[in-house]
Amino acid sequence: MKSTLLNSLVILAMLSGMIVVFMTSIQRLDARNATKIVHSNVEVGEPEIQIIPHVECIQEIAQLPSSSLYQTNDPRLKSDRLILVLKRDRRLMLFQDGSIRHDRAGGEPDCWKIALGINRQGRSTGAFDKRREGDRRTPEGWFRTSDKPWSSFFHAILIHYPSVRHAQEAHKAHRIDKTTLNRIERAQTNDKVPPQDTPLGGSILIHGGGSSQDWTWGCIALNDHDLEEIRALLPNGMKTWMLILP
Repeated sequence: MKSTLLNSLVILAMLSGMIVVFMTSIQRLDARNATKIVHSNVEVGEPEIQIIPHVECIQEIAQLPSSSLYQTNDPRLKSDRLILVLKRDRRLMLFQDGSIRHDRAGGEPDCWKIALGINRQGRSTGAFDKRREGDRRTPEGWFRTSDKPWSSFFHAILIHYPSVRHAQEAHKAHRIDKTTLNRIERAQTNDKVPPQDTPLGGSILIHGGGSSQDWTWGCIALNDHDLEEIRALLPNGMKTWMLILP
């Protein structure tokens, strides 16, 4: 695969009280991803180097970090297929009946590394909830998902953002009108894709393209092979519940 982006990474190591600087070249992005791609409200940007430490995946819902975004007795946590994302750990997991599934080679847990968004200065936006169009943030909370086969991105799955929670907060802050709030509420009630043309933004996807560092405009990116694994485990139409936590 042709490499088109060359970055230099400086690694500092202490040896015998002296600082030794190693220069290593990291080639990132294949030809497909190096070309700037625009699809609706999503764009691929050039990533900054970000090294994410190894993180163990949680095994049970009871291990979830506490958050106001979910209730421990919510029946959705025991769904037959629940996509769980921990943004701070850059991990996407697949749960069933409250426990992580083990479908991967060698009985490994269904846990994959992800990449999140960067802002216009190349800094990660992963620590923030999405509020508006163009902020390049990944939304948090409960969402439905569905297939998006017409996307320009590899095997994209659509996240049904904006949620009613986002819409209610925006309406209270006078960022959307009552009509827009009602449209989003009706979509969620009828298990439909919410309007994607509001000031809150839209076209938030799970897609391929690589996960070694943050690079998206708010979407959740995985390695292509990992995304293929996930799609094979989801119901027809990629319709399931998803919980995204900070």
